[in-house]
This record gives sequence, C-alpha cells and structure tokens, in this order.
Amino acid sequence: MRTAVQQELVRRFRKLRDGRTTDLGTSPLVLSPSEYTSVEQLAHERAVLFRAHPQVAALTADLPNPRDVLATQVDGVPVILVRGRDGTVRAFLNACRHRGAPVVEGRRSAADHLTCPFHAWRYDLEGRSVRQPLARGCFDVAGRSLDLRSVSCGEAHGVIFVRLDGEEFDAAQFLGDIVDDLDSFGLSGFHHIETRVAVQHCNWKMVIDTFIEAYHVFSLHRETISPLYYSHPMLFDSFGTHSRLIGIRRSIDDLGDDPDEWRFPPHATIHYLIYPNVLIVHQLDHFEVWRIFPAEDDPGKAVVETSIYAPEEPPDDRALKKWHRNLEIVLSVTGDEDFALCGQTQEGLASGAVDSLVLGRNEVALIHFHEHIQKSLRGAPLSANR
Repeated sequence: MRTAVQQELVRRFRKLRDGRTTDLGTSPLVLSPSEYTSVEQLAHERAVLFRAHPQVAALTADLPNPRDVLATQVDGVPVILVRGRDGTVRAFLNACRHRGAPVVEGRRSAADHLTCPFHAWRYDLEGRSVRQPLARGCFDVAGRSLDLRSVSCGEAHGVIFVRLDGEEFDAAQFLGDIVDDLDSFGLSGFHHIETRVAVQHCNWKMVIDTFIEAYHVFSLHRETISPLYYSHPMLFDSFGTHSRLIGIRRSIDDLGDDPDEWRFPPHATIHYLIYPNVLIVHQLDHFEVWRIFPAEDDPGKAVVETSIYAPEEPPDDRALKKWHRNLEIVLSVTGDEDFALCGQTQEGLASGAVDSLVLGRNEVALIHFHEHIQKSLRGAPLSANR
C-alpha cells in the first residue's frame, strides 16, 4: 500500500474508534430469503454473473513462466490455462475434441505440448491439433475443427481472468482502481503453495457474506480470533463493483502518533472482493485467494476453492510446513465456525423460518455486494441461457 493510503486508513480508523462507530451505509437493505434459496435465481446468476462476466481463473503466480500449464475450473467448466512461449496466457476448454476427455490434470512446468491420456491426441501450446496417432484422416469432418476450443482470457496486475461466453474484455479496465493496492503488494511475484477445494452446504453468496463484515467477529469467533481483531470499527471502500473490507487487528493500538512511522497492513486483514465471487485476502505476510462458485444447480451448496500464496518459494520443508499450517488454521476457523453456521442458516432460510433478511448500515460491504448483484441481474433478460 502507498504510504499516503496507509496514513489515511489509520486516521480513519482512529476517528471511527474514538467516535464509537464504523463505516456505515446510507440505509439498511432488506433481502428476500429467495436470494439464497431460489433455483430460478441461481440459474439467472449463473447466466449473468458466471458465464457472461469475467471470472478470476488464477493468479499470475500460478503460471509464472513460459510453458507453465494449469488445469482448473470456472463454475464447473473445465479450463486449461497455458502460458505460451511468448509469455501470453491462453485459455482453452479442458476437453479433447475427440471424445471430451480432460487433456490436462493439475499443474505442469516446461510443457512442450498437451496430450490427451485417452487416445494420445496431441495439441500444441496454442491449442492447435497436431497429432491423432494411428488415425490419419479418420476424424476429418467438414466444418469441424479438431483444435481445442479457446476461451476469452486476459491478464493484468497479477490476476488472470477468463470469460466463458467468449466475449472479449479488457482485464485491466475490469479491475479498475483496485489495481493500485494489488500492485503495491507485488501480487504477481508471490508463489503458489497449495489449493484445497470443499463443498459447503450454503449458497455461494452466503460464503462471501461471511468474509465481508467484521460485525460477527466478537461473537462467533470469541474463542478464536476475536482477541486479535476489532469487530467494530471496520473500514470499507468501493472500487466500482469491486470492494475492499478491512478487519483491524488490535495491534494497531501500538502505533505511535507519528504518521511517518505508520505501517498499516501488519495491523489488518484486507479483503479485496473481485466481483462477483472471488476474494483476494492479504494476511500479514501472505495472500489467500478464495474462489466461490455454485455447486451444480443447488442454491444450497457452494464450491469453495482456497489457495495460499507465499512471498517467495519456500527454501526448505520447515518453511513449507509453516505455510501449510497457515492454511490449515484459516480453514479450521472458517470451517468450524463460519461455514458451520452458514449451513444452519441455509437450512433455516430454506424452511421458510424467516420472511425477510435485513443488512444493517454497519454491514456496508454486504449492502454494496448485494446491490450490485441485484443491478447485474436486472440488466440481463431472465430467459438468459446458462
């Protein structure tokens, strides 16, 4: 973070703390439980937010070198990311043009080509079909390409995006002003450590909700992280559809009164919401990335992918174990406390136990998120195909 930004955030925090308040929205927002339980709304969200909208597929740190390859998924669609010999990242559907088998699994470095394990069909790093062994001329169909199907892809400021509907987009323009923060941390220079995937029994938006308000910290996390964090105040800033929510660590009280000595990030956990469904979280000395998707067609389930990135490649097993422990700690707290309660809440909403939900003015990041969801859905036809 730029020094001026850090100083301003410290000033804002102190003013809010001394005034016994927090960043506030202009008014509460009332939501229908159907926002979390409706099959029809979920289908609309997938059409508008996940298929016709840029999606974070990875970080630059996942493919740092030419000829790096990563198999991933975006809303259940299998995708291959390839950094070509020219340094450009390209994206393809991870489905062989023969019988649809996945061409790549996991991560690879120094790849020369992509080969399907089923019948050894081979593709170059630009997705072109170069070999169908023992079958010359057997698969030539007029008007049908044997190349991998490409996916619109863009990379900017350490983040790699794809867009499943094929429309071209400008990744830097999509990120907007939030890039100042991402660049200040040197995001593109971090090193991927580990990724874990789990299915949570709640709506995908409910998973995001729990990350973008600190109001619950004093109560839900009273035995774990509450002694370390302020639940009130918290700092919120919007960047168009994206946003930044900052949970303040109590260690900020140790700062003196000289602004030249203020270093804000060590005293906070900073959540960047890359609209609509990805959180890039700065934690003291590392980053986490949370990619959240609906699970199949069930509004009551979410696929949650959590990755951890270190500032440099671990030099030994001891350093590597440190990062694994960091990931295990955060997954333990969120799994045992946040997501467990989210699952119970989802059951209550599905039962009809409440007829409306209220987001308070002190949950301003939640209001910002849900208002933009509503605006996005209103701007597209309800009959949009998935």
